[in-house]
Amino acid sequence: MGGADGPMVLFTTLELAKNLFVPISVVAYVYLSITYAIYPYMIKLLIPKHLHGIPMDLRSIRKVSARQKLIFAVLAAAVLSILFPVAAPLFAVFFIGVMVREADLPRYRKFLDEVMLTGSTFFLGFVLGALFSFYIVTDSHVVLIMVLGLIAIVLSGLGGIAAGLIAYKMPGGKINPLIGIAGISCVPSTAKVAEKCSLAANKQAIILPFAMGPNVAGVITTAIIAGIYVGLLR
Repeated sequence: MGGADGPMVLFTTLELAKNLFVPISVVAYVYLSITYAIYPYMIKLLIPKHLHGIPMDLRSIRKVSARQKLIFAVLAAAVLSILFPVAAPLFAVFFIGVMVREADLPRYRKFLDEVMLTGSTFFLGFVLGALFSFYIVTDSHVVLIMVLGLIAIVLSGLGGIAAGLIAYKMPGGKINPLIGIAGISCVPSTAKVAEKCSLAANKQAIILPFAMGPNVAGVITTAIIAGIYVGLLR
């Protein structure tokens, strides 16, 4: 799908290719770290150096109340679930976290963060470790999956860089083009890559709050793509 977003990949794999769940899961999480290795070099090669350190005014960020965020999360989850019913579980899981946080429910927030997230991550790692074997490592499908995944990640990076440069041109050079790479979901890894490259050029160029916008939008887009894949191919 071109996004280094584990949950979306796991969901789509369970729907379309259960027999490849283990190798695809392992490769998917490997690409979470590859984004740190590949994208900084792509930025250096494809975005002019004098654009890396463009500062963005933090005061221009519009203040959004918790109530507005809660309403947006409810409406977005409902609309997206209606448009892409196959991917409704993905939208529900993503937006319920926003709802719990903005509704100020510390008890449930603590449960989701400390119990459910930690427990599910441990369980997933345990299951993958138990099922991972020598035969999976030597399976030719694994090499093919890694090659296709690498191509997808690179193409997504190129698209993000192109979008960032377009955004830079549109409002008269007020947007740092590095935020485009943050659109490849993988929250918050790609946003951190953009921030690190920006600070390397200009210590005053803090763009992480702006990069988180396309970063979250990338997650939603990846979920939509997952729904399209499952709807068309299942």
